[in-house]
Formats: sequence, structure tokens, C-alpha cells
Amino acid sequence: MTITDSINTYLNWKETHTNAAYINYKIRLEQFAAFVAPKKKLTDINGDDIVAFHRSLEDKYSLNTISYSARILKNFFWFWHGRGMTLFNPKEIIPIRYVSADKEIVTKEDLEDMSDLLQVDNIQDLQKKLIIHLLWDTGMRISELLDIKISDINEQGQDGLRTAKVRTRKSMRYNLVIWGSDTNDLLNRYLGIRLCMETATPNLLVNPKTGKVFTPRSIQRWIIELADMAMLDKKITPHSFRHGKANYILDQGGSVRDVSALLRHVKPESSFQYMQLSQKRYEDVARKYLTTFSNFQTA
Repeated sequence: MTITDSINTYLNWKETHTNAAYINYKIRLEQFAAFVAPKKKLTDINGDDIVAFHRSLEDKYSLNTISYSARILKNFFWFWHGRGMTLFNPKEIIPIRYVSADKEIVTKEDLEDMSDLLQVDNIQDLQKKLIIHLLWDTGMRISELLDIKISDINEQGQDGLRTAKVRTRKSMRYNLVIWGSDTNDLLNRYLGIRLCMETATPNLLVNPKTGKVFTPRSIQRWIIELADMAMLDKKITPHSFRHGKANYILDQGGSVRDVSALLRHVKPESSFQYMQLSQKRYEDVARKYLTTFSNFQTA
């Protein structure tokens, strides 16, 4: 099988369960195929090619991007290794470990400042307003939000709350998310417009001009613009809402287990990183377990 055919087959499979990731995977895999040319067959690829490819990225991309590329290629080769189409062992691909930068978080006040800039009687503003409120209420990943279909949304409860099924990319399991009545009012207003759009796309969030699902890059651009307009001195991304939600849960007296459950972490230990998002909270917890020695004397 040629490298091009193997990439197309893999991407067709990937697109069936994660539209958002598909775009990034396609870009990186096609870049890798161009790098390893003139090799033509999948069986021609070995570990040295992977190493050389990632070294070629060092001058152009961050360690974060290179690590993500390694995960993409590892997933790609596991797919074909499982089908017996390559002898190359994907275990050889080890994503780079690096010290990540401090995480920027969105606070409740940040959300309100951005939301106040948006009007509900304008479709573009309404969509942006709905998106940032859904990200905050649910702590969803952007891929989960963009994958939501109208049929995934459940009927509104008597308490004004609403739920939806979302598929988590890492575990490929469906989980339930919930949002409040204010966000649901925005959703109901938007659904009245969305159901009238002429598009075959079943997804909830659709560009009214193209009829296609929004890309993560579009959402990222909106959020940067909103943060700038709200004069927030932060480098905010869609994931910053997820970090902010975890921080808010802990500040309200929630436990790490609450964070793990509400953010649908595959590994419970992922939730513990949020203990250090707030220096004060971290110090308060650490202070409980520090020992004071009364017999210490100063000279």
C-alpha cells in the first residue's frame, strides 16, 4: 500500500468519529508524506524517518506542536500495525516531554466581560455568546463541542437545566454534560434560527454562510478577538474555559474528584494538576501538612 493511500484510508476512518481532530491530523500526515518522499510504500517507513521528520520541525514549531505530531504519527502507525500492514513498532515513537507554560484560565468575571460585548439579536454574536457559555458551563473540549449534533441534546428539564451526550476523543466514550438555564435560554434562541438553516449537516454549531461546521481555528480566532475587546491581559484559548471551570469548582469547595467527574477525565490523576492553578489554594492545602518544630531555637 502506498503512503498516500494509507493516509487517506486512515483519515476516512478518523473523520467518522472526530471531525475536529481530522483537520489537524490531515495537515501533519500530509506534511510527513512530503518529507519522506521519494519513499512510496507504507512498509518503507522506519523509526529513523520519524526522528528525522521531527528534527526538521524544531526550527519552525514549538515543542508542544512537535509532541502533538508524534502522537498523531503514533496513532497512525498503531492503526496500520493493528491491521498487519506494517512491521514498524509504534512504541518507538515517544512524544517529547517538556515543561509546559503556565495555564491561562478564564474566570467567571472574564466570561461576563466577554459575554457583555455580544448581542443576542445578531446571529454571529449569538453563536459566539452561546459557545463561550457552553464552554464555561460544561468544561467541554472544543472538539467535543463542535461534534455535538442537534439529536445529542436532551429535552429541557423542569429546573431549566439541559444535558447532551458528548463523545470524548481520548476514551471514545459518550459522556453527559449539563448547562444552566441562562445558557439554555441562549440555546433555545439559537435553535430557532439553526433549525431553519438549509444544510444537511446535523451538527449544532454551523456557519450560516457556508453551512459547514465551524473549525477550532475559527473559534480560537473569535475568543482572541473577544478577549482583546474585553481588555483581558491573558492569552486565552478555548481550553482556558476548561481550566477556568476546574479552578472555579475547587474555589467553590469542590474536590478533585468533582473536577475529574465534571470534566470527564480519562485518568483521575489529570485532575490533580488543577490544584496548582491557584497559588493561594495550593499554599492553603500545603500548609495543612507542614510541621512546626517548637524546639528550634535561634542563636
